[in-house]
Amino acid sequence: MRPLTLERASLDAMHAHGRAEHPDECCGAIVEAHGRDVVHRFTNVQNQLHADNPAENPRDAKMAYAPEPKELFAVIRAGEQPGCLLKVFYHSHAVRGSYFSGEDRARAMFGEDPAYPDVTYVVVSDAREPGEARAFRWSDEAQDFVEVPIEVHEP
Repeated sequence: MRPLTLERASLDAMHAHGRAEHPDECCGAIVEAHGRDVVHRFTNVQNQLHADNPAENPRDAKMAYAPEPKELFAVIRAGEQPGCLLKVFYHSHAVRGSYFSGEDRARAMFGEDPAYPDVTYVVVSDAREPGEARAFRWSDEAQDFVEVPIEVHEP
C-alpha cells in the first residue's frame, strides 16, 4: 500500500495541536490544495457531548474526540474544490500512544463500510515517545484499516 506523504510543517502542526489540547484529544484534517498540505484544526466537542448525554457519550475528551460539525463540513467541502483533496483526518492520543483503536475504527466506519475510504487517518502522540505518529488507511483486501508508512518531505 502506498505511503502517506506529508509536508514536515503538517506533521509538526498536528503534533503542536495535540500538545496544545493535552490532556484532551485533538482532532483535525489535512486538505491537499494544489499540491500543498493545508492543516485544519477542529474544535473537539466531545466534552459537551459527554456533559449533555453521558449515557450515549460515556467518554469525555481525554479519551475521545468529536469534531465540531460545521468545521468538519467546511473541510469536506474544501476537499471537493477543484485542485483539492481531503487527504487526512487526524487526532491525538494523550495517554496511550499512536495506534488505531477499536473506537477509532468505529468512528471511521459508516455501517460496514469505511466512511471515507480514500482518506488516511493519522494518530499522533507524545505518550510513548515524543513526536510519535502512525497512519492508517482502509484496505479492501484486508477489509480493515492497515498501517501505512509516513514519508515526510520539505515542500
